[in-house]
Amino acid sequence: MAEPVDAIRALHNAFRNDMERIDAAALDAARGDKGLAATVERFRFFNEVLVWHAHGEELAIFPVLEECRPFGC
Repeated sequence: MAEPVDAIRALHNAFRNDMERIDAAALDAARGDKGLAATVERFRFFNEVLVWHAHGEELAIFPVLEECRPFGC
């Protein structure tokens, strides 16, 4: 049975896959290959999603964790 955490795993796996493609494209670009515009756009989008992710954690996840177990204890 699917659980909410399964969606998180699926998204994280998709981003890991994108990171591998971005790394490969960076190597290809360093070697002078052309036609990498789509991968560069995915990299830009990936960075934007990471900002949303971090901001969302700051607003929603970390305060809940702080209530459960204050840091420094």
